Amino acid sequence: MGNNSRFFFVLLGVGAALGIGSVWLYPYLSFRLTGLFFIPYFIALIVLGMPLLMLEFSIGQHFNRNVVDLFASVRKWFSSIGWLMIFNAFIMMSYYAVALSWHIIYLFTSFGLQWKNNAGLYFFSNVIQVSKGFSGFTQFSLPVFIALIAAWIVIFFYIKEGFESMKRGFLITFPVFIILMLFFLMYSLTLDNALNGVYAFLKPRLENFFSLDIWVASFSLAVVSLGLSFGVMHALARKCKGFAAENSMIIIILELMAGFIAGFIMFAILGLLSVKSGIGVDNLASHDISFSFIVLSQALPLFYKPTLLSLLFFMLWSIFFIFGAASLAYSITHVLVHKFKTKHRNAAIFVSGFGFLLGLMFIIKPGFYIMDIAGHFAYYNVLIAVFLEVLAIGWFFDSEKISNHINQYSILKIGKLWRLLVRYLIPLILILLLLFQIKSDISANYNNYPLWALLVFGAGTVIAPLVIAFLMPRRILDRK
Repeated sequence: MGNNSRFFFVLLGVGAALGIGSVWLYPYLSFRLTGLFFIPYFIALIVLGMPLLMLEFSIGQHFNRNVVDLFASVRKWFSSIGWLMIFNAFIMMSYYAVALSWHIIYLFTSFGLQWKNNAGLYFFSNVIQVSKGFSGFTQFSLPVFIALIAAWIVIFFYIKEGFESMKRGFLITFPVFIILMLFFLMYSLTLDNALNGVYAFLKPRLENFFSLDIWVASFSLAVVSLGLSFGVMHALARKCKGFAAENSMIIIILELMAGFIAGFIMFAILGLLSVKSGIGVDNLASHDISFSFIVLSQALPLFYKPTLLSLLFFMLWSIFFIFGAASLAYSITHVLVHKFKTKHRNAAIFVSGFGFLLGLMFIIKPGFYIMDIAGHFAYYNVLIAVFLEVLAIGWFFDSEKISNHINQYSILKIGKLWRLLVRYLIPLILILLLLFQIKSDISANYNNYPLWALLVFGAGTVIAPLVIAFLMPRRILDRK
């Protein structure tokens, strides 16, 4: 494999990690906890994120099979772990496609800045047309329905020829993404009161630095911000021999940089909004999925050439969701193509069709609440899948083969240390994170939603994939 395949391995790995990871979460946690949040977060990325990325890359290369057959190669019934990852990817992909459809609507409504009078009311009443509480299950938002079709057409073009169309799509989109990120970084810092906003993002608050909350948040973010547990990294790694440790380090550095840049952009804009509205940055900052529509969009009419910059602004955030949804869709089509010997285009049609149908649950009148709950509980899906993964490789497989694979193909010879982390430290950290989250969810009713909704749309989206994955038949496991 040449440098060309390495380049695409890095490009798609970075794009997937950025797209699937929650871009608003790092800036928000830095603001809420301490401006020094990057220190525990970087430690968490090195201790937890990097070994897990290396694990997914190296087992993808070592076994050279789709993610279902990969785990079946360790033990027949471990195929369920692969299926769990694919089902989790399916839920998350449908979620991202709906978020992308909102951005597509805003690309069109940027002409005339149609939200400028009341951004919150416009988003909730005109765009997603949300109901008051959990009612109106048979009604949906027509604008989002049409935009969701457009979103899936875009995703289909990324996945229709498998890795080849992904390469083309990312090669075109990634430079646009970088240019827009850097442009908004520079432009946002020139805004009125921008530096006060940025100071809120970077304010050190040393007294918080040693609190347990910061370390739990750091390790939680390290798990969810890298695109782990969805079978994406396993599939991408098959296209390049080696380079697992180096690629993991590149992704971690770029993930940290993207979080910083997003934070500067977000809080510079909040600084402007704060001075114009007289509302403190504390009351504006959020990591809610509607944040850019109901808060940041209020600043866009105040920008230079507001229509043009609104278009570019929503194009930038659209690309994040395209990266995320397309990477997750690629993971699913990869299994369909390599396990069931179907054509790439047929797999892409299947995934796009069913992804669209599942997305309909998120565009009905109470769909926003369902999305919010599913997004919150997706954290459990990631933790459980990653825990089962490290258990399977660390304890039921000769992990020395994987550590040797890492050392053989990497400049960084950290295979032995990696093995200790995967066998002992990482499972312990994951169990602790799971317990902290369960305790947090039991003690506080998430967003005051009714208990039945949290059980159906929250616990349901965690338990259903688990049960179905372990009920999947285990025949035809030995196909390459």
